[in-house]
Amino acid sequence: MALTLLPEELVLVICSELCVEDILRLRQTCRVLNTVTRTKLLWSYVLKRHEYMHSNLLSYLKGYERLEASALEILASRVARLEMRWKARDFSPVRDYQLRLPQSITWLRLVAGTWLFVASSDNYVSKLTCWDVHSIIRGHPEPLAEAYLPGQVKTGQLEIQNSGIVLALGLGPESQAVHVITLRKVPDGHVFSELGRIDGSFHVLMLSGDFLGCALREGAIVPHIVNWKENEIHLIPQSDVPGERSVPHLMAIRKNILVLVRTESIQVYNLPSVAEDHLDLIKRANAPAIWEAVVSNAPAEPSILRLLIISAVGIEMCLIDVDVLTEIDDEPICPRFTVATQPRFRHSYEAPWYRLCGGRRQCLWLSASEITRRAGPHFKTAPIPLQPLTEEAPPVAWSQDGPEQPALWALPVFDIDDVLGLTVVGNCFGELSIYDHVGNHPAQSEELTFDLPRGQNPIMTQLPMVSIPLNLSYAPRNPESMFAEANPAVLSKWTQDPIDLGDYWRRDWWDHEKCSGYLYCDEWEGLLCDLAWKVEHAYGFAGRIIPQAWIDDEYHPAQRLLFRIGNRYLVYTAEAAHNSGMELMSWPVYPSNRNRLFNVCDAETERYTRLTATTEAEMYRRLILTEMDAERNRWAEQAERGGRPHPNLLVPPRLF
Repeated sequence: MALTLLPEELVLVICSELCVEDILRLRQTCRVLNTVTRTKLLWSYVLKRHEYMHSNLLSYLKGYERLEASALEILASRVARLEMRWKARDFSPVRDYQLRLPQSITWLRLVAGTWLFVASSDNYVSKLTCWDVHSIIRGHPEPLAEAYLPGQVKTGQLEIQNSGIVLALGLGPESQAVHVITLRKVPDGHVFSELGRIDGSFHVLMLSGDFLGCALREGAIVPHIVNWKENEIHLIPQSDVPGERSVPHLMAIRKNILVLVRTESIQVYNLPSVAEDHLDLIKRANAPAIWEAVVSNAPAEPSILRLLIISAVGIEMCLIDVDVLTEIDDEPICPRFTVATQPRFRHSYEAPWYRLCGGRRQCLWLSASEITRRAGPHFKTAPIPLQPLTEEAPPVAWSQDGPEQPALWALPVFDIDDVLGLTVVGNCFGELSIYDHVGNHPAQSEELTFDLPRGQNPIMTQLPMVSIPLNLSYAPRNPESMFAEANPAVLSKWTQDPIDLGDYWRRDWWDHEKCSGYLYCDEWEGLLCDLAWKVEHAYGFAGRIIPQAWIDDEYHPAQRLLFRIGNRYLVYTAEAAHNSGMELMSWPVYPSNRNRLFNVCDAETERYTRLTATTEAEMYRRLILTEMDAERNRWAEQAERGGRPHPNLLVPPRLF
C-alpha cells in the first residue's frame, strides 16, 4: 500500500522514526507528505525521541511543545544535526559572533542557550551584563541588562532555581562580599536585582539552593558554607598543615551531604542543623593529584555526584554515591575512570590540558600540547561517559584561527551548551565570541526557555546602573620609580604589621644610593600571571597579599619575600639571576605574631594545588610577547574601545 494512502496518524508514527534528513527528503515527493512533514505533532515526536534517548537533555527547554511547527522543526533539525556532527567527530563552529568589551572578562555563564551573563572589570569599574544570544544572532548586540558592582568579580556560581536564575558572585578583596543576584523582567526591560549579600565571605565555590560554599572569611582562608537567606555561617574544620591551608577546588551538595575536593584529598561532611556552627566530617580519603575539578551536568540520580577532573592521567570521571558513603564504612569515596588520556608528547608542560568545563553530554578544555611559537592553545572535547569505557576514543580538537578571533591564550573563560551546540568564550582583553556549531539557530528565545520572574520584590534591591568607582591602587613597573613617585596608596599597605622581625629581614625596599633592593615590587599586584597571581591560582592562596619584608638568600642568587594573606604569613623565593622558578612556604597560624622572627627554616613547603595554572601563565606570557614583537598590542586595542587597562599590562611582561 502506498504511504500516502495510510491514515495520517500512522504516517506520522512512521516519519517520527526517520532521521531528519529522510523526513526532509520525503517532504519533496508529493503534496500530501509535504503537508504531513510540516505538522507540529511530527516534530514534537522527533524531539521527544531525542529527549528519551538522552535522559531528558531538553528538560531546560521548558514548554517547547508550545512552539509553532516551523520553530519546532528548526529545533529538532538542530538537535539532530548536532548529533550527526558528534558522530562525525567534527565540532568546529559553523558561525561565530563577535563582541568587544572595554574591560577584562573574568567570569561568564550561558543559561539555556539564551541568556549570556558576563562579568568584566578593570581597576576602575566592575560591570555585570546579560545578553540575549538569539538577539545577537539576529544582529542586535545590545545587552538585555547591565549593572555595576563595588568590586571585581573573582569567582561566581549560577543555578536555576524556582525563583529564576540566581547568581552568586564573589568580589575581590577590595569588597570582600558575596552578592546573590537575579535577573528580572520589568515593564521597560530587564534589571539585575540583589537577593542578598554576605559581607566578609568571598571566593565562591558552590551555590546549591539556599547554601553558598565559600573559601575565604574576613580575609583569611576559612572554608565555610552560608545559608544566604538566613545569613547563617557554618565553618568546615580543616587541619593547619600544607595542602589544607589553601582554598579547595570545589564544594558540592548531594542530599544532606557536602563534598569538598582538594588536590590530594576528598572530604565528606554532614550538613549542620540550625543549632550547629560547624560541620561533622564523615569520611576523608587521599586521592591522586587533582589539578582541576568541576561538577558534571550529565543527568544522574539525586544521590550521585559526578566530578570531571584533570590529573596527570588526563580527563577523569569520579563517581560519588552519597547513599553508599553513609552506609558502608570501607567503601571507596571516589572510584575514577579515564575519559581522555593526555598525550605523551608534552613539550615542556607537565600539565598541558587546562580550564576544564563540563556540559550535559560533552566536556571541553584547552590543550597546549601541540602549540607552536605563533599558534596558541586549542579546544578539545570528549563525550561524558556514564560508566567506564571499554575503548577510549581520542578527543576532538577544534579552534577558530584569525586575528579577529579571541586569544585563547589570554586567560579565557568559557561555557558550553551541548544541547543546542553553542560555545561562548571571553578573555582578559574583553574579546567575547559566541560559536554556533550547527547553524540555522532558532530565534524564539522567550518561547524556547522558561519565563523570568517579573517585577521587583520588596525585599530586593536593584543593582546600580551607574558606574561605581573602584580606584584600585597600583605600583609602577620599576621599583625605583615606585618610590620616586611615592605612591601612598600602595606603600601604606606594606610593612605595616606590628611584628618584630629583628635583623633577619629588611624593610627598606629600595636603596637609591646603592641602587639595590627588592627587585620584584611590581610583581605583587595580582595582575595577569604575575607572582601574586601565581600564588593565588597555582598554589591556591587567595586573598589580599600584603608584603612585609624581604631578604637576599645567602646561599643562592635569589630573594625572599615575607608577606601576609589574611591571618597567615608566607615566604616566596624568586631566583633573581634567571628570572625563573618559584618556591612557596608557609607557617602555621599563631594567636600572636608580634615577636616571631619568621625563620625560613621553620616554614613548611607548599606544593602546587592547580598545576594547570602554570601552563596558563606561560601561555599568556609567551604569546603576548610574540604578538608584541609582531607589533600588535591587544591591551592598546582595549584602551581604544574606552577601556583603562593597568599601565603595567601595556608593556611586555617578564618571563618566569
